[in-house]
Amino acid sequence: MPPRPRILYVNNSADLYGASRALLRILGPLAERGLEAVVVVPERGPLLERIEALGIKVIVDPGLSIVDRATLKSLRAFKFFLGFPLSVIRFFNLIRRERIALVHTNTAVMPSPAFAAWLAGVPHVWHMREIFDEFRSAWKFYGRYVHAFSTRIPCMSEAIAAQFPTRSKTRVLFDGLPLEEYPRAEQTSKAVARAHFRLGAGPVVGCVGRIKFVRKGQEVLVQAAALLKQRGILAKYLIVGAPAPGNEEHGERLRRLIRDLGVEADVVMPGELADPKPAYAAMDVCVLPSAQAEPFGLVVLEAMAMGCPVVATAIGGPLSIVAQGETGFLVPPGDAAALADKLEVLLRDAELRERMAAAGRERLESKFSFANTVNELEALYREVLNAPAASRQTSVR
Repeated sequence: MPPRPRILYVNNSADLYGASRALLRILGPLAERGLEAVVVVPERGPLLERIEALGIKVIVDPGLSIVDRATLKSLRAFKFFLGFPLSVIRFFNLIRRERIALVHTNTAVMPSPAFAAWLAGVPHVWHMREIFDEFRSAWKFYGRYVHAFSTRIPCMSEAIAAQFPTRSKTRVLFDGLPLEEYPRAEQTSKAVARAHFRLGAGPVVGCVGRIKFVRKGQEVLVQAAALLKQRGILAKYLIVGAPAPGNEEHGERLRRLIRDLGVEADVVMPGELADPKPAYAAMDVCVLPSAQAEPFGLVVLEAMAMGCPVVATAIGGPLSIVAQGETGFLVPPGDAAALADKLEVLLRDAELRERMAAAGRERLESKFSFANTVNELEALYREVLNAPAASRQTSVR
């Protein structure tokens, strides 16, 4: 029997937000199809624990070179460029030591695995999950690097693929959901979830995501909550998530806004949840209030799977997911009044919520199937691995 191909997955965090959860989902099914995984993360965390529970090897490398927003906006860029060669060397040695057949970088913000794969002569799949709308001048250079040092570039949405001037290596690959893991919340489970979060019996509006003031838009949801309260529409607001380490001031600013607008008694903030499904189960409506383009919007899929109509901002990935007026609503980013208007429509009409919930689940089954995601990713791997050696190596031109 030929040896199982070993794939090195590189992830930029050990949290359980969108990209990490997407990676966690595919590892088991791909292993069942004869693809062996080794995973590298920069720190310990819940993702590491969940992957190890699958019996998959995880390597912690705190020296990963990551090009995040803080790096691009500060003197950390100098530290990054100093650390890049060492990171490349470590990955090159890791590829050789672990007998890696293919490297899969699960985010745009880590450039060193691509260069190391090229040096080692193995194909590199660069999974693009980011939109570089804030750094378009930097993307002109970095996008060329991504294209040059990739064998294939799966993109999580059309909005991401559109960033590349040529589509010769890109493919749109949606992060589908295994719907059997997301049973629609019935009344009993909804009541249990609401009791857990101490939300009471009234309507619940929620959002899930990293707390980033302005970028993720939780403050717009809080402003909409205040407007709805002024209109006499009472609800609870479940804001799930936490700031990134080192950005705790985002959480403090949000709490201060909640106090200033007089909705402190209406907002529940349980922090980061390893499993957000109980939060979705508690919601009548889920909001994705991002002020800047979301590359995809996994939260939208998860909410729709759990039976929640969605109100999302009309930018980036949600444009491909939400069917306006059928599975939810799209509103302009940063517009608290528009968000409040659509929430009012949904909170006043239980039958509309029910129709949108059913339509959302049907849309997931037809367009965002997890089986399709696994099939397409496996086919991409097999295509690259079975190609002649000269054609499957990264072409730097």
